[in-house]
Order: sequence, then structure tokens, then C-alpha cells
Amino acid sequence: MKLLLENNVSPFDLQLTDADNLKWSVWNDNIDVGENRLVIFNTFSRNAVLMETSEIKELDEPLLNILFKLGILVESKKEEKKEWEVRYSKDKEDLSYIDLTILLTLNCQMRCVYCFEGKKNTSTLTPSVMNDILLFLKKRIGACKKLRVTWFGGEPLLAYNRLKEMSIALMLFCNENNIQYLADITTNGVALNQQRCKELIYSLNVKRYIITVDGLDDIQEQRRPLLSRKAYFSILWHNLEILVEMGASVTVRMTIDKQNVSHIPALLDRIANSKLNKRVGLSFCRTIDYNFTPHDISGNLYSEAEFTEVEWDLIQYAHNLGLWKYKFPHAAPSGGCLRQGDIVIGVDGEIYKCLDTVGDIRWITGNIREQGDIPQVKPEWYESWNKWSPLKNDICKKCVLVPLCNGGCPHNALFTDKQHGTLSGCPDWKANYRKQIKSLVAEIYDNKTI
Repeated sequence: MKLLLENNVSPFDLQLTDADNLKWSVWNDNIDVGENRLVIFNTFSRNAVLMETSEIKELDEPLLNILFKLGILVESKKEEKKEWEVRYSKDKEDLSYIDLTILLTLNCQMRCVYCFEGKKNTSTLTPSVMNDILLFLKKRIGACKKLRVTWFGGEPLLAYNRLKEMSIALMLFCNENNIQYLADITTNGVALNQQRCKELIYSLNVKRYIITVDGLDDIQEQRRPLLSRKAYFSILWHNLEILVEMGASVTVRMTIDKQNVSHIPALLDRIANSKLNKRVGLSFCRTIDYNFTPHDISGNLYSEAEFTEVEWDLIQYAHNLGLWKYKFPHAAPSGGCLRQGDIVIGVDGEIYKCLDTVGDIRWITGNIREQGDIPQVKPEWYESWNKWSPLKNDICKKCVLVPLCNGGCPHNALFTDKQHGTLSGCPDWKANYRKQIKSLVAEIYDNKTI
């Protein structure tokens, strides 16, 4: 047996008392990797082993003990799904980890051809809403141990002074109350410069950047044009290099459809032959038909099944360039996006539970200014949405991936009129994760032997 993935979670604290009273966990994903070998990936403990089929048939006591501590074997009486659902319901109420996505402005200097946010305006987060956000957090002192903020827009850097002011206030608040603070930004990257990168990274604690690049010069500027129609690709690329030189974590996100798919390999080649080589993460994303996506691009979109093959080809291409490492999927926080502490705050303080619904008043669940004794009026759909559980879903209740994805998107599972470009709520990584694990085994399966 070879250990592929090890996480120091609660199963390691367990002591095996009865080796004859064990069963295989319901959360084991058994992946046949050929040559009479099987990867057993426990999606709850996030531990994985590579085993010969002959080993599985004849488990001795030392091996039983190891598999038990890894959570791959559990006590026969253990009701894993019931226990998971209790934990899931409890964690929806947990406020120890608060994850805020804050729209600093609806304004943007670009007019991307596939933008899902609808008509742009110049609305910007006001000082009043900023104070309401701080009040919201102050009422959770003691419960909150970790705060993560994602700065979003529009283009958040167009409200840079607001970002700076709010960041300083949040860092001071977290420092005074012993709360861990993390910050990300989703930006088009054009309004960055040397000084701003330095200030954002070193003074404002914005360490992670998600920046969309859909191709090289002409392709990028056709799909994501500036309102001025000026060329900007060289500026964007320079800003990416500044970020990685300063040690920021950068993910280059590629929004892909039939119009630009043939240009993505050239972009990957450019990354591999630049300062970005092995210093940025990659995200291959399907262009999706959201609520406000322009209808004239619908004919260029890939279906989920089509994009599965497109993504895998690009993953392999990036891997061959040394830009992609095969990996196991990560776990979302328990409770998923149903967690009370996982919210999107609009520029007027309106609260959404899903970033994809920004701008659509049907999906506003309240306002951040509603504090204390002020009643919050929830929309009709909110109660059924909030009570949703993956194990009530016909697809999820048979799926071993639930502890990782928490059932994916409950909004999409319940409301078909919320266009999400998919018939299921499953996460994007589901389509090709087994291929990644098989490829990973082929490369490094004998690196660590028990």
C-alpha cells in the first residue's frame, strides 16, 4: 500500500479496538488505475491510498489499523451519512469562518462580450455601507475566528480608495479581536501598477489575485475590450509579472468558448516562456449563460459534456508545459454556500447568497444594514433554499463526493429559472478529477510507501 494523500484530521485520533467490526466507508471513491491497482480516496477525511487488489482481499491487522486511522475503514455501526448531515446542518450556522464578497463598485472600464452583470453604472460602495459591514462583524466578535474578504465589482480597482479605506478598517478590527484576516481580489488587472501592487500586497494584505486572460493581444482585447478601445494587453501582462515578482498568488482564469478555444494553447506557451512560468495557477472555465449574459454569444458556448473534453485537452497541454500539476480536488467549507457567514454584499448593502445572481433583485436576501432588532424580510424562496440538504437530492445522495462539494450549487438545484448554464449543481472539477488522479498515480504513485 502507498499513501497518496494525507490530511491530519479527526480520524487520526481514533483508536482501533475491534478489527473484526469494520466496514469500508461510504465516502470512499474507488478508482481503478489499472494493473490490478485501486486508488481509494476517502472524500470525508481527504486521505487516499494506492492498493493492490490482492492487498484488499487479505487485510492484516496492521493494515486494518492504518486504514481505520485514515477513515477509509470505519466501525460497522457508524451511520456516516446521518452523521455527515448533522454536521452539515450545524456548520450552516457556524460563524467562526466568515467569507464576504464585497462589490466595491458596479463600474467597469471594460465591456466584456459575455459579462453576466448586466447594465453597468457608476455606483460605488458608500461610507454608510462600509460602516454597516463593520457593525455586522462587530456583532459577531467572539464567534468569528477567521475573516476572508474577496474584493469584487464591476472592476474593484476603480474604487481603489474605498478598497484601501475598508481594508485598513478590517485589518484593524481583526487585529484588535484576534481574528485571522485574508483578502483576495477578482480584477481585470489593467488598473494595477508597481506602486499599487506593492501597497496591496504588503500593506493591505491582498495576497491572492484572480485575473481573466482569454488569449493573447488581439483575442483578449476583442473579448474583453476597454470602453476606450485602446490596446492594453502589454500593460496587463506587465502587471501580472509585477504581482508574481512581489510574491502574490495569482490565478490566470481563462473564459473559454468556441470563439477563443483554439487560441488558449498559444497563451499557455506565452506563460511557459515568461516570468509567469510555474508562478501562476490556471483555471479553465466554460463561458456560461447567466441571467444577463448577452444572447448573441449563446451559439458559441460549449455544453457541459463538450467542455469536459476541451478542459482535459488543455489540462494535458498545460501539464506537458510544466504549468499544471495533477491533483486531488479540494474540499469546500462544511455547509457550503448555505453558511450564514458566506455572503455577497452589493454596493447598496444588499445581500446575495450567490455571486452569479448579482444585479437580479429576485435573489436579494436582505441588507447588511439590518442589524439587531431590525427585522430582516426574507424572500419567499429563502426558507426552502436554506433548509436544502444535498442528501435530499437524488443525484447527491448516491454520490461519494458530497463531503467535498457539499452538494455543489443549491440555488441551481432548486430554481431552474436561475440560469446557471448547467442542469446540475455539480462543481466544475467533477468532470475530470478521476483522470487527474489516474495521471497523478502514473507519475508519482511510488513516492511514499507505508
